[in-house]
Amino acid sequence: MKHPDYPFMAMILAGGLGVRLRPVLSDRPKPLALVHGVPFIDILIDSLASKGVRRFAILTGYMGHMIEEHLKDKYGNKLDIAFSQEEEPLGTGGAVRHAARFATDSTLLVNGDTFFDADLDRLSRFHSEKGARATLSLVKAQDPGRYGSVEVDQNGRVTGFREKDASSRGPGLVNAGVSMLSKGFILDLPDIGRFSMEKDVFPKVAARGELFALCQDRAFFDIGTPESYEAFQAFMGSCAP
Repeated sequence: MKHPDYPFMAMILAGGLGVRLRPVLSDRPKPLALVHGVPFIDILIDSLASKGVRRFAILTGYMGHMIEEHLKDKYGNKLDIAFSQEEEPLGTGGAVRHAARFATDSTLLVNGDTFFDADLDRLSRFHSEKGARATLSLVKAQDPGRYGSVEVDQNGRVTGFREKDASSRGPGLVNAGVSMLSKGFILDLPDIGRFSMEKDVFPKVAARGELFALCQDRAFFDIGTPESYEAFQAFMGSCAP
């Protein structure tokens, strides 16, 4: 089934230092980590493109030139790919504010070290129907303590966050790293340099009742640690024809 081309931009956060992956990934930035010979960011872009996303802004930082050179060589003019390089670490919030010139009426924000097979049709409709400033994608995790969990009410409105806590037990809802943001939300972010979307922005928006979340039972992996990187490689290997 062919998906319609979406009008929105997908911003991919690709500026992280990848410190925890250094033991197995010392010669390249985390988004270029190879998964069965394919850079992780290619898997992200190809997955989004297969769903109808045609416009991308890659928010780069550490070793950003390697990411830009690779993607220009790989995709050429096949997709509309722009780059926003930060000169100093800006955090997830600062990186988005720095790339505000690329924002569309709704903008998809994707973590560059997370794979989540989101239903973008559902996410886009939900975001629009709720009139949300920002909408998170959530997935149920058995170990939410590693990520921090998100609390929502029966209408999908985010009511609170729980910090990462290794002692947490039992399943919970975690941020899956694919969010829909309104253009106004992005333009209203403070132009103050480095700050975190997850710690400094989303809790304040939630407190005003303007942050929503949609839970989807879809494949979710991150590659932030050697163990999770290996788990994603195993998953992709099992999906190979």
